[in-house]
Amino acid sequence: MRKLLLTTTSAAALCALTAQVQAQMTVTLGGYTEFFAATYDDDLGSNRTSREFQLEAEIVVKADGKANNGLLYGAKVELQNSTPNAGTGVGTDEASVYLGGGWGRLELGDFDGAADTLKIYAPVVGVEQIDGDYPDFAGGQPNFGMHIPNTGDSTKIMYLTPRIAGFQGGASYTPEAGDEAQRVVTLKTASTYKDVGEFGVNYTGEFSGVGVSLGATLTTAESNASSGVEDFTAWNLGAQITFGDFALGGGYVDANDFLLPTTGAIDDDQTAWHVGGSFTTGPIAIAATYLAAEGYSGANGGYSTDYQAYSLGATYALAPGMVVETEITFFEDDFLTGTRGATTKGSNDGYVFVLGTRLDF
Repeated sequence: MRKLLLTTTSAAALCALTAQVQAQMTVTLGGYTEFFAATYDDDLGSNRTSREFQLEAEIVVKADGKANNGLLYGAKVELQNSTPNAGTGVGTDEASVYLGGGWGRLELGDFDGAADTLKIYAPVVGVEQIDGDYPDFAGGQPNFGMHIPNTGDSTKIMYLTPRIAGFQGGASYTPEAGDEAQRVVTLKTASTYKDVGEFGVNYTGEFSGVGVSLGATLTTAESNASSGVEDFTAWNLGAQITFGDFALGGGYVDANDFLLPTTGAIDDDQTAWHVGGSFTTGPIAIAATYLAAEGYSGANGGYSTDYQAYSLGATYALAPGMVVETEITFFEDDFLTGTRGATTKGSNDGYVFVLGTRLDF
C-alpha cells in the first residue's frame, strides 16, 4: 500500500509539475508573406524569360517559458515554402530550443551561427539591396557575397554571452556544414566542411545621440576528405553609425584560402568590402549600398577578378504590417575560367528591378 501510495503521489506530482510548466509557457504564432515581381537581364542569359514572380512565405511558431528559478527556455520553429528550384511543399527553415538567463543564452538546433548572428554590416531596407534576392533572378555574387563564410542553418550549438557594457560575444560549433535536421546519414561523408567553429563579438552604444555598432567575427573549418577544398580561416570586420533618421555602415571580409592547390585553381581566396547608407522618415525608408568582391562565383563557374554591385531600394509602410518595397541593382562581373596557365576571360553585366510587397503578421 505504501509503495502504491508513493507511486500515486509521484505521478500526481509529475502531472502537477507538467501542468505548471505548460501553464507558464507562452506560445505565439506569426510569420510573413513576401511577393516579388522582377524584370532583369544579364549577358549569360539566353532562351529564358526576362520577367518572373517569386513568393516566399514563412510561419513562425514560438514557445517561451520562465521557470520559478528564473531560467528562460523555449523553442522556435520556422515553416517555409520551398526555396527556388527545390520543388514544392513546406519544410523547416530554422528550428531550435534554447535556455537562457543572466549567464547568457544556449541555443541548440538549426539556425544561424555566431559569425552570422554577431556580424555588423551596411544598413539595408526592404528587399535588402546587395544582401537581398537579386541573384535569384540574374547575376550571382562570389560564393559568400558580402558575408563571412558561415554554416547557415546547419545543425549546431551556440552560446551567447549577456551584453555587458555594450559588448556581447559568442561561439558556435557545427559538426558538418550543410547537415540539417535528420539528414545526418546522407551527408556525413558528403559535406564539404566539418568541425566548423564560428566566433564573434560586437559592441553597441550611444554617444550624444550618435549610435555606434562595431563587430568582428571569425570562422574556422576543416575539410572533409576528397572534398576539393582545404582547411580555412576567415575573418570579418564591420561598423555602423546612426544619427536620427540616418544610418551609415559597411564591412570587410577576408575568406582566405579554401580550394586545394592540386585542383589547379586560378586562385584560392575571396575578399569583399561593402558600404551603404539609409534614411527613414515616417512611412518611407530608402537605402543605397555598394559591394566590391573577388572570388569563386556560382553564376559563371569561374573566378571573379572584379565583381561590383550597386543597389538602390525603398519601402513604404502602406498599413500596419504591410509594406510596399522596390529596388534596382546593377552588377558587373569580370571573371576567369579554366586553370592556372590556361584561363579564359569573361564578363557578365546586368541589372535586376524588383517591385514587391511584404506582410508581417
